[in-house]
Amino acid sequence: MPRLVFHVPSCRGGGAERVFVLMANEMARRGHEVTLFVWNSEGPNAALRADDVKLVDLGMPIYGEGFGKPATLSGLRRSASFYRRLKPDAVFSGPEFANLITALALSLGFSKAKFFPSFHAAAGIPSNDFGSKIAVLLAGLVAARATRAIAVSAGVGRDIAARGIAAEKVAVIYNPLPPALQRPAVNYPWQAELAALGHGPVIATAGRLVGVKDHKTLLRAFARLLQSRPARLVLFGEGPMLGELEAESRTLGIASKVLFAGYVNDPMACYAAADLFALSSTSEGFGNVLIEAMAAGVPVVSTDAPHGPREILADGTYGALVPVGDAEALAGAMAAMLDKPTDPALLKGRAAEFEIERIGDMYEGLLR
Repeated sequence: MPRLVFHVPSCRGGGAERVFVLMANEMARRGHEVTLFVWNSEGPNAALRADDVKLVDLGMPIYGEGFGKPATLSGLRRSASFYRRLKPDAVFSGPEFANLITALALSLGFSKAKFFPSFHAAAGIPSNDFGSKIAVLLAGLVAARATRAIAVSAGVGRDIAARGIAAEKVAVIYNPLPPALQRPAVNYPWQAELAALGHGPVIATAGRLVGVKDHKTLLRAFARLLQSRPARLVLFGEGPMLGELEAESRTLGIASKVLFAGYVNDPMACYAAADLFALSSTSEGFGNVLIEAMAAGVPVVSTDAPHGPREILADGTYGALVPVGDAEALAGAMAAMLDKPTDPALLKGRAAEFEIERIGDMYEGLLR
C-alpha cells in the first residue's frame, strides 16, 4: 500500500483541517500507511484523528492567524527534511498556503512523491498590486509540481484553472460528510443558555467569526425576522470578530435572543438543537456545514456565495439561496423555510451523496 501524507498547518477548527483529518482516517481505514503532518497540532480537530494515523507535529507556535515569516522559513526547511526522510508515495496538502509550502518542500527535499494540493476557497478579487503578482507566480510553482489539483467544488475548479492550473489536472472532489459518531449524551452549558433565551424556533449557524462569513448580515436578517415572529439565534464558532458581533447584536436590540456559543466539537449536538440552519457567507468554496445540517434533517438557507452552496443545494432544490449581503432577502427566506421546511428525508438523501466512503473512493482513484 502507498505511504501517504496529509499536511495542514494546524488542527484548529477550520473546515479544511477537519476534512484532512477525516480523509487521513478514511485512507488509513482502507489499509494505507498514513501520516498527518502538521506544524502545530493544537486545536479541536486533533481529537478526531484515528489511532492508526501517525501524527508528526513540528510544535511551532502560532501567532494570531499564522506563524510569522522567520518561523515559516524554518518550517519550510524542516518540512523538506521530513519528506526527504519519510520518502512518501503521495502527499495531500491544503489550504493554499500549505500547498505552496509543500510544493517548495518536496522540491527542496528531492521527493518523487505524487502531489495533490487541494483548494478550498473561491478566487479572491482580482488585483494588480505587487503582492498579487507574486502570488500568481508562486501559484505557478504549485501548478507545475502538482500531479492533480483537488478542487472542493466545480466553481473552485474553474477558478484554479483560470489561474493557471491545466484543466485536465483539476479533479473536483467534494468534501466528505463526517461519519456518524456514537457519542455519549452530554449536557453542554450552551444548551441551558439557549433555553434561557426564551421560546421560538432556533436558527443556527456555524463557522469562524471572520469577515468572509458575514455574520453581520445574518444578525440584521434575524433582527428583521424578530419583527414578525419569536425566534432564537445561536452562532457556533470562535474568531477575531466576536466582540464586534456581540456589539452589533446589542446595537440591533437583539442581544437577548442571540447566543454566541463558541466552538463546539460535537456538531451533531449543534444540529439537534436547530430548527433551521442559515449560512451568510460572502464566499464559500464548498460549505461543509450545509451537508452536515442536511444529514441531520435540518432545513437550510444560504447566500448564493461562490461556489459551494449552489452546487450542494442543486440550484435551490434542497434549500433557499439568496443574494450575498441581502439581509431582507435572507430574513424572508428564513421565514418561508420556517413556515414550510424542506422534507428531512429529501435533505438526508442529498447529504448521503457526500458520504466519506464515496469521497474516499475518489481520493484513492487519484493514486492510480
